[in-house]
Amino acid sequence: MLFEDILITILKAVDGERTISSPYHLIKGKKSGQTIQDIGYYKLHPYFGVMPKLEKKVYDKAVRKLFEQGFIITDGQVVRMTEASMALQTPVPLLNGWKYRGKEQLFMARLSLIVQSLSQIHQNQRAFDPVVIAEDIQQWVKKYLHKINYRDAASCRNFKTELAVSLSKVDVDAAGKRIVVQRLSGFKIGGLTWEQIAAAERLEVIDVQLQAIETLHAWMDVLETRQFPMMSELLEGVIQQSSLTETARRTEYYFRNGQSLEEIAALRGLKTSTIEDHFVELAMNDPGFDILAFMDGSLYSKIIAVSHSRNTKRLRDIKEAIPEAGYFQIRLALAKKGETL
Repeated sequence: MLFEDILITILKAVDGERTISSPYHLIKGKKSGQTIQDIGYYKLHPYFGVMPKLEKKVYDKAVRKLFEQGFIITDGQVVRMTEASMALQTPVPLLNGWKYRGKEQLFMARLSLIVQSLSQIHQNQRAFDPVVIAEDIQQWVKKYLHKINYRDAASCRNFKTELAVSLSKVDVDAAGKRIVVQRLSGFKIGGLTWEQIAAAERLEVIDVQLQAIETLHAWMDVLETRQFPMMSELLEGVIQQSSLTETARRTEYYFRNGQSLEEIAALRGLKTSTIEDHFVELAMNDPGFDILAFMDGSLYSKIIAVSHSRNTKRLRDIKEAIPEAGYFQIRLALAKKGETL
């Protein structure tokens, strides 16, 4: 999947309802209420936080290209797709940004240092400059190497076999796998830079980085099956155990213990609007979250009916049709997982 594909997919989902900066915040993983709720409203979970270091100038360059190709136009403050872009078929993503939230980089760092260490050690090279200098990752890798008995040649072969076989089961283009492997270093072999790989693949740097991330996400999905025990160990602490952000989990704890929205805001020293964001996130991710604590069933049904009939999730448009509904209630109703009560 190329970066242009991500932009078009996101912009199709929010067509005419968001500004051109909306995809940027989503791809960067901004934890604002607006971005979090858009993930649920428009089913954009795969793209959340997939490129937390995305530079604005790189993003703007990609956006300009879409304008120049006639794929998008501005309509006041929002951006709309053209007929040409709506007809485009983008690939189905193997990304899972909401699940991994950048932790694929931790997986890759561990893998890189393990591969380098095994390669050097089994060539009798005890001293080498590690490709990863982060102390916590180095300590984790040291424990892992001792656990698998790294000095044993058979153990090294087993690791190599698991790596190759598990990667072969990843359902991505060969280019994605090639990019990931080319980033690895070993005995007398240095991993390639993004620029070197981009030149060889005749792609933009951002595209090879994205293909690497997609490959890592799909690879970690394979490893979650636990068919490859040595490789699966690298997932320790990588997979999010909750679909909620940490701050929303703390709000959930207080709510489950009977505190009201206002009481939680006071206890946590946060604005009520921030706690409202957390409740919207809860409604988005937890099918058991009861939004009837904040509105009656008839109001919920009315909000959903207007959203469907007008084909919109714009709060202002729904508010105009249902003046008695508060913006927080509208956000909750739109975020309700499954849209049924």
